[in-house]
Amino acid sequence: MVPQPVAQNFVVRFMRHDQGLGFRGQEGFRQGCLMLLGVPLDFRNTEDLRAAVNTFGEFHHWVSHDPYLDRSIVFAAFPR
Repeated sequence: MVPQPVAQNFVVRFMRHDQGLGFRGQEGFRQGCLMLLGVPLDFRNTEDLRAAVNTFGEFHHWVSHDPYLDRSIVFAAFPR
């Protein structure tokens, strides 16, 4: 687009957010595992982990028999 003057000897060139050098946007979801650290033991259950993950993705299942209580491994689908 046409450069826009802003201040003394400064110009700004605006570009569309989905075009230009280095744009890596992709549509769809990626499946993988997430490691949630510091989840209180009272909230280490399927319902609470599902509620946390569903704020940004789709919960599939979690490793409930993990011997390490300071982490929760969750398998989910999330946007790219």
